[in-house]
Amino acid sequence: MKLSNKVALITGAKSGIGYATLLRFSVEGAKVVGADVRNAQQEIALIVKEGGNASFVQADVSNERAVRRLMNQVIEQHGRIDVLVNNAGIELAKTAPDTSEAEWDRLMSVNLKGVFLCSKLTVNAMRRTGGGVIINVASELGLVGGNQIAAYCASKGGVIQLTKAMAIDHAVDNIRINCVCPGPIDTPLLDRIIANSADAEKERQSTREKTLMKRFGKPSEVANVIAFLASDESSYMTGSVVVVDGGLTAQ
Repeated sequence: MKLSNKVALITGAKSGIGYATLLRFSVEGAKVVGADVRNAQQEIALIVKEGGNASFVQADVSNERAVRRLMNQVIEQHGRIDVLVNNAGIELAKTAPDTSEAEWDRLMSVNLKGVFLCSKLTVNAMRRTGGGVIINVASELGLVGGNQIAAYCASKGGVIQLTKAMAIDHAVDNIRINCVCPGPIDTPLLDRIIANSADAEKERQSTREKTLMKRFGKPSEVANVIAFLASDESSYMTGSVVVVDGGLTAQ
């Protein structure tokens, strides 16, 4: 098992990539803590039923007090944090002129500030126990632009640059920090983005056709990459940006 007895905290754990990562980490022997602003007790119970060591903490990653409570609960329960997966994120399908200040602030507070807060407090915890691994989930839309999704693109570009800067700062602490950029993955978040387009079915087909593989990715396919980055198999990787997009950005 790649993650045997590792303590892993995964945000945005209720569905999509977050839940797929919880499942994969559990299979790999990790003690997993899922965090989400929504109640994910039912999802966690399914992992426990299958023999996994899993628990849930409800938390809003955009609020520093809530993040401190989350970190304290994980450390009280397990004594340490070996792996952090910053996966929590929200969408906003709008152009810049159509985006209100409140919408911009809310999106940045979850997608970028949330990564900052969780990473900031986890780094301090990992320093005390000799190191660890942080994996940030960005997007191919942090690497290339997309139509009518300006704030989301900006937030994910910020996650990529924050990953690189933190990797430079904390290599000395034995903390590896990498980033995954999923492309169009079959998740509730993608469904919501597509549903907000003028012609949802046309947008779904167009998005699928943009990939070289002519299909949406599965959450488990991203979770496989995250598990690799969390394991010792990626021991010489830090500050890396790993794209999992079916070839979309190769064109």
